[in-house]
Amino acid sequence: MIKGLIRTTLRIDNNLKTRIELLAIKNNLSFNKMLTYLIELGYNSYVEKFDKYYEEQNKKLKSEVKDYE
Repeated sequence: MIKGLIRTTLRIDNNLKTRIELLAIKNNLSFNKMLTYLIELGYNSYVEKFDKYYEEQNKKLKSEVKDYE
């Protein structure tokens, strides 16, 4: 995969920005790298929850089909 620069605008309040800056300093990262890490972490947890939801829905559908037959 080729990584490229994408210019985005993100509006966050000062309190959240300060907390992210402090996390970045604590972990010896730049603000942008810390922000990217947090976004990826949130996206990955979203995808996991999304997958679990559809696995459960498929199980329900299969059980309904068996009951119908």
